[in-house]
Amino acid sequence: MTNIYKSLLSKRWLHTSLTNWQRKQQLSVNLQHLSTKDHKSYTLESFPTVPTLQPSEEKWANKMFARPATFIKSISQSQQAPEINLPEVAFVGRSNVGKSTLINQLTNNHKLVKTSSKPGHTKLLNFFDLTGKLTLVDMPGYGFKSKTEWGELIMDYLTCRKQLKRLFILVDPTAGLKETDRTLMDMLDQQALTYQIILTKRDRLSVAAYEASKQSIETELIKNAICCYPQLLSTGMARRSKKNQDTVAHDLAQVRWSILDAAGIKPDLPSTTPQFRPSSST
Repeated sequence: MTNIYKSLLSKRWLHTSLTNWQRKQQLSVNLQHLSTKDHKSYTLESFPTVPTLQPSEEKWANKMFARPATFIKSISQSQQAPEINLPEVAFVGRSNVGKSTLINQLTNNHKLVKTSSKPGHTKLLNFFDLTGKLTLVDMPGYGFKSKTEWGELIMDYLTCRKQLKRLFILVDPTAGLKETDRTLMDMLDQQALTYQIILTKRDRLSVAAYEASKQSIETELIKNAICCYPQLLSTGMARRSKKNQDTVAHDLAQVRWSILDAAGIKPDLPSTTPQFRPSSST
């Protein structure tokens, strides 16, 4: 056997060994959020880690939301919803949790949705068009004497709207999950409707306090929520510090990406984009 042939065999063995090791490492990473006793059945212990968005992904998601968003209509009854065949995502949460503010942040238009420091300001379902590709829906807040506004209207819309791809529930991490949040999630679980949690007002907590609140909320969701999409998103207001501004910008890009992914809108990016992404199927 020639030295060249031996060298080729050696390189091939090394490549195969490294490939197998990498596969085992990847499998180990992907199963870190699960526990098992027999390697046949698994228990969810934490939400799986989602890879950080690549610069090309952030750029694409931000570009999609940089296009003009326009108001369509407001409704007080689900039957009044606009007849549009575009995918839809909706935002709901306790009164004054920041739904309208988030939509303004996402669309880079602070005048698109009227905001107010007074709880219960939004009393109708408000529909907004994003360049003819996606519809955003701002829903009435619940709690603080606003249950009459959200009870029948919201549930009628959620159970009858076929275009709805995902409901985003906004939660204030400074307060944690409240009974009204749990009630809504129970209703959604009973109707087998997919929802995802967005933690707002992140900037009001220290890093340690935010992580503690996030972990507490995630633990409760894993234990009790059936139809919750297994990824917590976050948002906050930009402050003066560069670190805070970078965090807010990254968080917004991640929310934009998740909205587009839920709606089935995919980018045409190079093959270097990471392949592992949670399924957006509802």
